[in-house]
Amino acid sequence: MSYDTNKSWLYRLEGRYIYLWQYMDGAATTMLDGHRIQLPDEYYGKQLIYPDEDITNGLRIEYTSLSEPFVDEAWESLSASASGTTISFGDGTTVITGTGLFGDFDTDGGEGIRIIGSASNDGDYTTASADDDSITISGDTFTLESAGESITVYQIPDEDASPSETSHLNLNRMLSLATVDYLKAQLADRKGDVQMKEYYMREFWKKVGDNNSNKRKISMSFPMSPFAVK
Repeated sequence: MSYDTNKSWLYRLEGRYIYLWQYMDGAATTMLDGHRIQLPDEYYGKQLIYPDEDITNGLRIEYTSLSEPFVDEAWESLSASASGTTISFGDGTTVITGTGLFGDFDTDGGEGIRIIGSASNDGDYTTASADDDSITISGDTFTLESAGESITVYQIPDEDASPSETSHLNLNRMLSLATVDYLKAQLADRKGDVQMKEYYMREFWKKVGDNNSNKRKISMSFPMSPFAVK
């Protein structure tokens, strides 16, 4: 997809559907079969159009799923992952193969894993066992896929169907803290304490902003003033 996708792509959620648009600055568009498309060699200005690119490996949506609001461990405590272009899947099998890539996963299985970047096997699975060269899953089978795609396999927390005090929200730590502030704001609102409500809502938006800024790596450089050594 495009460079700098967080700025050049926009989306809207409607139920289970995601509507995706591309931000354009410098092209005319027209409507074709209900979609706005780009006209070549024309200028029109800033606007949203129907994407003109294929999303070969699908669209990745991070963070919480409404069907799994609670998980059994924090996202930050999960460290097992493997990436590369040598990962393959057998047709109708339960085995992921990647020589020397899976040593960080639990050999006894029982872990949740997520696969992204594959041509046909992206999704969430549960491991049955693992060794350095392969992972075996339970309850699912894979579609034949030879090595070549840039695939990532990483550990995800398991759903906690009976949440307790030890359960975790299906969010990272910063957004979990933001959720606590939001709940405190709602409790203050129910008590009629507007000042405390506003305080906690400010804390909530600060943490949401901090979480978003943590995704962006920004470097800054400054010219050094001339100086003399006497």
